[in-house]
Amino acid sequence: MVNYTFRQLQYFVAVADKGSLSGAATACHISQAAMSQAIGELERIVGSQLLVRLRARGVVLTAVGTQFLLDARELMRHAEEVQNRIGERNATLSGPLVIGCYSGLSAFWMPVICEQFSKPNPGLDVRIIEGDGTELQERMLEGYLDAVLTHTRHVLPQVQSTTIMAGRPYVLLPAGHVLARSGRVKLADLADEDFVSLDIPSVRDNQMVNLRMSGLDPKIAWSSSNLETVRGMVARGLGYTVLVQRPPVNLSYDGLPLAIVEIDGPVGNSDICVAHTASVRPSLRLRAFIAFCERIGVEREVHAASR
Repeated sequence: MVNYTFRQLQYFVAVADKGSLSGAATACHISQAAMSQAIGELERIVGSQLLVRLRARGVVLTAVGTQFLLDARELMRHAEEVQNRIGERNATLSGPLVIGCYSGLSAFWMPVICEQFSKPNPGLDVRIIEGDGTELQERMLEGYLDAVLTHTRHVLPQVQSTTIMAGRPYVLLPAGHVLARSGRVKLADLADEDFVSLDIPSVRDNQMVNLRMSGLDPKIAWSSSNLETVRGMVARGLGYTVLVQRPPVNLSYDGLPLAIVEIDGPVGNSDICVAHTASVRPSLRLRAFIAFCERIGVEREVHAASR
């Protein structure tokens, strides 16, 4: 028999999120004394200390408390699912949906998600958080996110994913480059040329490894953490780069032309996917989101093939 209450779980999660009893009490609109009493009772029921109270410095979770927090979040997510199923059975999407989006994809996906998924479903409370794909997945595993939009090369081993769009790398060259009109280029033909690197962790850890495994060790001359800065450097003849995302216009921010050239030879793909927790059955909201992303992915692949 379960002796603790759902309210106690909510209070415990609030304390963990706020880092203090006082902060949690304020967020939950109860007194600090009532919050302390609820947490103490919860610890008595589970038979373990969940928090270490630090005078004037908030609280920290014990090892047991850290694991209990993951379980508590999962129970709360399931409770929210039960509450929202009546609306879902009536084909109405409702409730919270928190999506992480790898920053390299946000410009391509966030606007269409907001316009064509979130706005037409006013019953949904959709929040999108941008960041590093690996860090977002870690937060998902901790219970803070429902899913993460990222690349398949970034997916953590303990995470399940659904591919929504193919992502084959291509070479980006200045329009006046001797190879710009060739249509296809072997990576080995670029070995002696300057490379402009998109300098973000996921690219360093995945794309650069992919290129080296495909026979190219890039000679990095310039780098930037901003995609459009990299494209602008290439447009000005500072080197070439290899990217996956394909803006619909082959122009830099300052209006200079660029040339996309396909890679002649094997190279590992970096498909786009929706990653979600393998141990939790996706809610109807999340399944609807994945289906939406799959549809948009197909539309974009068809459009790209017709260009």
